[in-house]
Amino acid sequence: TVRVSADGGATWPNAIELYAGPSAYSDLVYLNETTAACVYERGAQGAYEEIVMTRIPLDRLAPEAVQ
Repeated sequence: TVRVSADGGATWPNAIELYAGPSAYSDLVYLNETTAACVYERGAQGAYEEIVMTRIPLDRLAPEAVQ
C-alpha cells in the first residue's frame, strides 16, 4: 500500500493498495508531474517470487498535489 500525508505525517488519509499478497522491499520514485512508480517484490506463496513496477497516477493518490 502506498500512502500520502499532506500534514507532515499527522494523518494518512489517501492510500492505494498495489498488491494484497506477500510483498517486500520497495522503491518509490516520481516519473513525471502526473505519475509515480513503485518497484517491489511480490508473490503468491512468498514475497520474493517476482519484481514488478506499478505506475501510480498522482491524482488518485494525492489529488491536491496535482494541478
